Amino acid sequence: MTDKDLTPQDMATVWSAVFVTEFILILTINAFTIIAFVRKCHLRKRSTYLIINLTVADLLVGAVTGPLDRYASDIKAESEYGFSWRAFVVVTLTYIFSGTSLSYLSLISLERLHATLYPFRHCLIGKRVYFTIIICCWSLALLLSSLFSVLHMFVKAAIPYLLASYIVLTILTLTVSYVIIIVKVRNNPAPYHFSSVASDRKLSITLFIVTVASILTILPWAIFLNFPLDSRNQLLPEANALLVLYYTSSLVNPLIYAVRMQQFRKAVKEIFCKETPDSSRVHPMELPM
Repeated sequence: MTDKDLTPQDMATVWSAVFVTEFILILTINAFTIIAFVRKCHLRKRSTYLIINLTVADLLVGAVTGPLDRYASDIKAESEYGFSWRAFVVVTLTYIFSGTSLSYLSLISLERLHATLYPFRHCLIGKRVYFTIIICCWSLALLLSSLFSVLHMFVKAAIPYLLASYIVLTILTLTVSYVIIIVKVRNNPAPYHFSSVASDRKLSITLFIVTVASILTILPWAIFLNFPLDSRNQLLPEANALLVLYYTSSLVNPLIYAVRMQQFRKAVKEIFCKETPDSSRVHPMELPM
């Protein structure tokens, strides 16, 4: 049976199954990632605070944003008849976590840029600074998503272009930051006798891979959002495929951590195998290669 043999109702069912499966995977994999970070204190350090919050945002994308975006159309339709608190809450929740995920990608790239350009000054940054940045990031995401919700009710046609602009701004931040990082690292090889500097640079490589994977998954959706409305309506299968790819960005992070960080793999393995960790053993922090 080909796509031409399927009715629109059949295609809708197929895509619903695809999205539900993807949301379950996003929720499950990011949940195990968070549990790994929580259980292993040596994985929780200043350089991973933003990563942990990115993982939380990605988990909520699969648990809240995706399902609401796909299956709350009847509630969001209330916004077409004026302001509705129920629609306002639903639309806000639709935007906040995906926006937060993009914001943390930008913050992580800027944090890595600072660690590369000013390694010793970066080591002196206290936890309070990170906590302040994290609170500001979530607050700004709530403010922007609320603004998007209001615009969704009164200037709905502007939303795709605003979303595309936000995604492009994120990609631009990521690209510029990591280009500078690559140039800096090539011109100034890491002094491996300073373990903290070497560790930061190796972590930057891992997060660069995360960033490249994220760009490859979110950029096509940003380009599609700039298509004329009539074209977007005529390309429904393609739109669904690009949206699936976009949500895949919330899956890539823990998978890359699992490949790159031995201690992270060990923590996840212990969750599945229900091993009892030996508290008398010292677990050194694995340097991402």
